[in-house]
Amino acid sequence: MLLRCCATLLLFLTGLQPASAASPDTQVYKCKDGDRFVFKQTPCSGDASGAITIHDQQPSLKDQKAAQVAHLARLKESTRLQKIRERQQAKDEASYRSAMKQAASARKQCESLKMKAQWAKEDLKNSQPRAEMKAQTKLKRAQQKADLVCAG
Repeated sequence: MLLRCCATLLLFLTGLQPASAASPDTQVYKCKDGDRFVFKQTPCSGDASGAITIHDQQPSLKDQKAAQVAHLARLKESTRLQKIRERQQAKDEASYRSAMKQAASARKQCESLKMKAQWAKEDLKNSQPRAEMKAQTKLKRAQQKADLVCAG
């Protein structure tokens, strides 16, 4: 670590750039070596030399900072939308559970009323002739109540 710091300081003081730091535009030479082409940083020996300029594609510091700010804004918006979606999902799940609970309660009440109508039918069948009229009225009301609750 110390060696790297000293080397960087030495390069800075002498005005040299490290080998890994490319200048904005770099020139390379396309040379023919037998039956293949090779690229070098120095001109080729002979006539088969072609200089090619490679343009640096690294964005400026201003563009890098703008990209970072845009990325953070997108990340913040994504997090915000995720929280909204999770809250909505929790509301939907609670609503679904409530609807299922109400449906189960309605089914239970319907089954109970159907059972009472069935009992009223049995009571009418087993009733004495004197109490038959009362049993018919009871059966009619039980069936109407079951039809009203179970129809919806």
